[in-house]
Amino acid sequence: MRLENVSMSGTQRYRVIGGPGSPYSFKMRAVLRYRRIPHDWVVPPKFRDPEGELARAGKGIIPVMQLPDGRYWADSTPMILALEQMHPEFRSVLPDDPADRFLSLLLEDVADEWLVFAMFDFRWAKQLDQEFCARRQMAGWFGSMPGAEFDKVVDFFRNRQIGMLARAGDLATNRPLWEDGYRRVLQAIEMQIQHSRYFFGGRPSIGDFGLYGQLSQLAVDPTPSEIMRRDAVRTYQWMHDLDDASGIEGDWRDPQAHLGPGVVALLELAGDTYLPFLVANGAAIAAGAKTYDLKLNGQSYPNPTRSYKRRCLLWLKAALRDVQGEPLSRLEKILKQYGCWEPLQFLPDEENMVPPLVPL
Repeated sequence: MRLENVSMSGTQRYRVIGGPGSPYSFKMRAVLRYRRIPHDWVVPPKFRDPEGELARAGKGIIPVMQLPDGRYWADSTPMILALEQMHPEFRSVLPDDPADRFLSLLLEDVADEWLVFAMFDFRWAKQLDQEFCARRQMAGWFGSMPGAEFDKVVDFFRNRQIGMLARAGDLATNRPLWEDGYRRVLQAIEMQIQHSRYFFGGRPSIGDFGLYGQLSQLAVDPTPSEIMRRDAVRTYQWMHDLDDASGIEGDWRDPQAHLGPGVVALLELAGDTYLPFLVANGAAIAAGAKTYDLKLNGQSYPNPTRSYKRRCLLWLKAALRDVQGEPLSRLEKILKQYGCWEPLQFLPDEENMVPPLVPL
């Protein structure tokens, strides 16, 4: 799909339709703020209103973005990448160096598709978090409302979300793995801040914004917020700074230099946990299975198959295939060092299965 450049006048603006509690909505808004793309942040007056704008747009996920020409888009990563093509006049969130660009996409994927498990589980596993998160989010969506009516809305939403969590696999078995991933992300950012402000230099990449999206919620919800405030105060502030980085100026790192310690730590997480998860999920789908056991360090983690995760793996493989020449030589050494090279190689016939990476 070819995306046309859009020349924006002073009166043309994008509309980001999202809401409180949505990490991908906050991620999208932060990218637009950093790139200085004119936009409005819109929270519809009711959650899942069957007659509201989100329903009329025909989108089942948020954020939804309305383009200046009236079209509606969804799915944050494809939207961000489409805007890169359409608006080269605004500063980019993709590193200039092809190897670093791929690494930034990989880090974003780790955040979007792995860290999200910890975010969602922390939010709906314990009664304290359930009550706070349900009331906070519904207060943001509904605004003014009589107390008794608001309580009904909160109860419906909380029960709905708890039901969704119950379908996420064997919670008791998987929870320690998800929580370990959260702590490893915090440690990675704490280490990186001692090296550079962002993962690929003095300016944020799509990978930084992917992490920001999940952390924007983990920093607010009671249990994960307590962990972050106690163990990763600099990360807590780093996250807040990224909420509006429109005034941040900086350069990309020297791609010939050693990677920062935070990048290394996240590549280790990708190599020993995240990519094996994607590969196992993809293999199960290819075999027609509905569930599978993820094997890590002799431990079995039962999971349902997830079709979108397979799309993510294919997109990563396609992005790696697009890196050529000297950057690929550098990238291959890095990925092999951290166990990320083999999982990202196309299997027979897979190259013909890559879905279009375009907004929904």
